[in-house]
Amino acid sequence: MRYLILLRGVNVGGKHRVVMAELRQQLTTLGCKQVRSYINSGNLLVDSDQSLIEMQNTVTALLAAQYPFPIAAVVIEKAAYLTEVAQVPTWWGQAGELRHNALFFLPTFTESLLIPLRQQVTTYEQIYYGQHALFWTAPAQQHYSRSLYAKLSPLALYPAVTIRNRNTTLKLAALLQN
Repeated sequence: MRYLILLRGVNVGGKHRVVMAELRQQLTTLGCKQVRSYINSGNLLVDSDQSLIEMQNTVTALLAAQYPFPIAAVVIEKAAYLTEVAQVPTWWGQAGELRHNALFFLPTFTESLLIPLRQQVTTYEQIYYGQHALFWTAPAQQHYSRSLYAKLSPLALYPAVTIRNRNTTLKLAALLQN
């Protein structure tokens, strides 16, 4: 089975440094095959005979054992990821001065975290609620400060997601297919 592993908040601004080559080797030592990483922000692709739950537990235990700071991660099966990305509405990626991001749900995510979001979303943005992520389009410049996306960090949802821009999200889909 091929999996995508998304880490939250590593190698951003020099904090929580995780050397991808070392993490790839650690995953290989644990029995993963074809371990690859994409850019230095915690995107890994692996093949494993483990079930999704076993793989999630393996990754969580590895990160807790190897790093002196907490690292949240989510493991998504290839087919689930590709299906989700294929179902995103066409406005996610529309040209113009817009930000297109995917907010992937970490294991700490619960549906109740979406309640305040649904109540506060503005007319300046669009959100597609997927099974594994929110696909969010917001203004890039004009009206950005008025968007809910600009005010995301204080929401309880924020620590329960890991964010990738559209280009990275689509590149990961392409890498999963190879």
